[in-house]
Amino acid sequence: MCSYDLPVEMFTNGEAAVIRAGGSNTVAFQNQGVDAVFLPYFGQDGEKWLLTYPAFQVALNKDLEKDNTRREKALQVLSVMLSEDGQNTLAKGEDVITYSQNVELQLSPYLENLKPLINQNHLYIRIASNDFFAVSKDVVSKMIQGEYNAEQAYDAFDAQLKQPKEDTAATVLTIDRTYSNVFHQNGGNEAYSVMANTLRGFYGSDVLAAPAYSFTGSVFKADYSEKMTGNMITPNPLCAWQSEMTGEQLKELVRAYVEGYEGGIAPFNRGALPVVSGMSIEVQEEGGKYTLLRVLRDGREIGDEDTFKVTCLNIPSYFTSFLEDENRVFEKEEDRVKVAWTAYIKDGGTLAEPENYITLK
Repeated sequence: MCSYDLPVEMFTNGEAAVIRAGGSNTVAFQNQGVDAVFLPYFGQDGEKWLLTYPAFQVALNKDLEKDNTRREKALQVLSVMLSEDGQNTLAKGEDVITYSQNVELQLSPYLENLKPLINQNHLYIRIASNDFFAVSKDVVSKMIQGEYNAEQAYDAFDAQLKQPKEDTAATVLTIDRTYSNVFHQNGGNEAYSVMANTLRGFYGSDVLAAPAYSFTGSVFKADYSEKMTGNMITPNPLCAWQSEMTGEQLKELVRAYVEGYEGGIAPFNRGALPVVSGMSIEVQEEGGKYTLLRVLRDGREIGDEDTFKVTCLNIPSYFTSFLEDENRVFEKEEDRVKVAWTAYIKDGGTLAEPENYITLK
């Protein structure tokens, strides 16, 4: 499967006439000098429709029903957010469509042609859930193979969504204490350290390096189901690579994770600094920039000639520059980190203890 970068490149080079994109992409293309226009979907009857992605979603705590004063205050805040001023503030100048009939949001000139569809309420709303995606993939695949026509696909889609689910809430992991998700200047993120140390043990490596976006947040004192366990790993295509490295190569790798590198995401605040396991790092912060000072193992600065079995976590598209480095040989683990992590815990794996892995100066 190719990445989305390829069709975008073909479109901007004039090699593709149409691609699937959004309103913000249209504005970006125009700013790049590409004569692009945003088109709706066309139905068989000639009707035109827009596919919309809900971007402003609100959840109110059910306990508000027990306290009228708090409930009224919450509804007042919600009312302000849904007002014309509130929605325009939340839109921040982006092309946003409102479902409120008494609110007018400004569209960029490139999307003005869509106003008639908005006024007619010819809007599809994208519903995002794992169940929805799985059923969609099944019925659309069968339409492509000729097993379903549109009506049969709709009936199958409806039937599968209504089918009772199996009970998958059985406990696979019990955590006896909560680990903080707050970044500390002397120590780092306790919850992320638990995750990184556990994965280092699972992969059998000496040290492990991971971007902060590998993990999703706090580790709570609770009983975890299989689904909850999987959700401890970020829902992007996070993968693991193994390599034998010298100390010199390891320091170069960690420096790239700390200071940023071509094709990757540079840490933009303290919480975005990488997480390491089996070693510790000293980092200098100055003017919003981060510089690696030292890499230590067992309290001793590692030597250039030392050798280590290293595990790197990253998203494939962000790891390309490392894979293209002829001085290193990486072996990719077959399963994504989320899959491997869930299987490990489900099979009785336990969490490792956190470590102080960073000192920020």
